[in-house]
Amino acid sequence: MVVVPSCALGRKAALLILFDLLNHWFFGNQGLPMRHCAAILMVAALACGVGCRKKEAGERAGQQAETDVLVRCHFVGTASLSNNTNATKLKELWSLPETQRLAEQTLRKLAHAPRTLYGEQVTTSQDDRGAALLRPLLDDLLRQEFFLQARGTADKTAEWTLLAQLPDDRIKVWRANLKELMQLWGLGAPVTNTVEAFAGWEVKRTGAPALVRWVEAGQWLVLCIGQNDLAASGEAARRIRTGGRPITVASNYLLRCELNLPRLREALDLSPAIPWPRAELTVVGQGENLRSNMRMVFPAAVTGPLEPWLVPTNIINDPLTSFTAARGVSPLLKDCATLQQLELTPAPNELFFWAQAQVAFQSFAAFPLKDALTKLERAGSRAPSLFGTNWQSRGLTQIGWQTNLNEVLWKGLPYITPYLQPTNFQGTEFVMGGLFPPVPRNYPPPAKLLLELDANSNLIYYDWEITEARLSNWHIMSQLFAIIGDKPQLTTNTAALPWITVVGPKLGNTVTEVTTNSPKEWSLVRKSHVGFTGAELVALACWLESTNFPRFSFELPPDRPLVPVKPPARP
Repeated sequence: MVVVPSCALGRKAALLILFDLLNHWFFGNQGLPMRHCAAILMVAALACGVGCRKKEAGERAGQQAETDVLVRCHFVGTASLSNNTNATKLKELWSLPETQRLAEQTLRKLAHAPRTLYGEQVTTSQDDRGAALLRPLLDDLLRQEFFLQARGTADKTAEWTLLAQLPDDRIKVWRANLKELMQLWGLGAPVTNTVEAFAGWEVKRTGAPALVRWVEAGQWLVLCIGQNDLAASGEAARRIRTGGRPITVASNYLLRCELNLPRLREALDLSPAIPWPRAELTVVGQGENLRSNMRMVFPAAVTGPLEPWLVPTNIINDPLTSFTAARGVSPLLKDCATLQQLELTPAPNELFFWAQAQVAFQSFAAFPLKDALTKLERAGSRAPSLFGTNWQSRGLTQIGWQTNLNEVLWKGLPYITPYLQPTNFQGTEFVMGGLFPPVPRNYPPPAKLLLELDANSNLIYYDWEITEARLSNWHIMSQLFAIIGDKPQLTTNTAALPWITVVGPKLGNTVTEVTTNSPKEWSLVRKSHVGFTGAELVALACWLESTNFPRFSFELPPDRPLVPVKPPARP
């Protein structure tokens, strides 16, 4: 598995408000946003030769050439993990039979990606033979070092460059398979060429892509696809001839990625409601852990004023399995449709999430809101309008203000009773919400945990979790949400469910910190065993099993039976 940790923006954007979480999950908008694995981009570099890819819209003329980079990824390969004394937990999990089964299934799906992405434009026979040719190449990209880059400007389509370090016997396989793929996909018969004294082959055509070229340069295969003369192939071959390598040796990292998400948003079908950044990610092994560093530059200001932390410790009680604090978030929330519909405005600038250990559904949220009681009472009357006729016909819209309890309560759901209620801390009004009643204890959160918030004056986001516990909780909640939303769920006949079941008990704590360097720039640091939080692992499992993988979808196959969730005991 290529480990690509997420930035904090997507998951917490989906959890900003309890209603927003349920709305996204039940109504099938996008679910929990999944993060961008390099594997989909690998197969895209090979499959874009089908000739029906849309041109990416270019940026304004006059910008620096660096902004032309859409994707840049350098991966050292899983084969190198055996000689790496770090990332020991990742190596342990990678060797599990359940991991290997899921990896094999994912690579098999990626081999059929041209058919998934382009539908009937790829015939059944092309799909079957193409998958047989692509499948061994994907194995090589997973095991061996590779570098992938896509660039595009205002007047050109994207130009893809793939550099893969391969043994001699594997380069011969690539040569044979690429030759057959060119003709299978109707691009034409490759002709021989020479680049910097290295043997090469290329296909020229009038349609897009106009030129496909690959060069066998020593232990490196250089594959370029694009519209112009593909100068990158000559540059890579020249570097190999003079220095033995086309790129610098990875210093100490396992993975380095750069994504221009504003320009990739439409191609990846990402939500337009989120101001996606340009992101640069580096993943390093440290002992048994992974350390992930991400720099994010947004197209507009996303950070509000950094007011002093005001953690409502009177409602956050131990034992905790997770704790999240975010501030400066008002620019991100000001256009939140759910907040506006419920008139829970102005958008809060501070948010808190936490989970207790006793029951899987004990997940809670809180945010400051002036005149909370009055606004929640009004929100209770508006809440049913969030639901469509399908939900009304199923009797699942029993939500409203409960005068005797002073809270907005959602009745009629199995096992959970979502609620929002006003509360107060040190003279500040808050809204608190949850899926299940909290344990009625007065055990404040650990002081050491709260001290982490004051360790850096630029800290805007802090997330700590016991990943084993949260993975189990999110899996159970995802099952319940699927049942309530009348959607398929992960079952034991999938590869992903046994995988998260066996991986979970081997995971420790995950800590994520995000600091702001300017209103438009964030820096993320995460320490973890596999690079993902519990929620992200469940989302990853659903994505890998989804019907339209590698498209970003979480809709599971409809023929999978729904398994009832065991009801939890109330505390």
